[in-house]
Amino acid sequence: MSLGYTGMCKKELEDDEIVIYSYSGENWNDGGKSKSGDALLYDGSFVIYKDCLEEPEIHTKLKKMPSGRKKMVEKRISHIPDIYKHIENGKIIIGKECKNAFKRYGNTSIDYIAYMLLIHIFEKYQTEGILVETDGFIQ
Repeated sequence: MSLGYTGMCKKELEDDEIVIYSYSGENWNDGGKSKSGDALLYDGSFVIYKDCLEEPEIHTKLKKMPSGRKKMVEKRISHIPDIYKHIENGKIIIGKECKNAFKRYGNTSIDYIAYMLLIHIFEKYQTEGILVETDGFIQ
């Protein structure tokens, strides 16, 4: 069973300092305001400054392999970034909210769809080491 939220984003522009994504989403709990296919409108946008991208912790250890030889193994440990702090510092700017933007938690000022997409982008950056071209979620 899902919560009834979905979001999609795609990279529009990237240079040495910033990355611009367009995004959109749907909220199936809003009484019919959100239409099927709205997640593909890409009518909102946000900017991420690359200097706020957080690197994962990297643990290395010597591991004994089945062949009896020892091998150095590297493990990336990602963490959830503090998106609110980056928005306050001006390192993430939500230029335009999408059509179906909504606030899930009462005291927050950020669109929930944009927030979840930013979490996904930061986590994939930590695990894969690149900024994804497209991303999405269904909750």
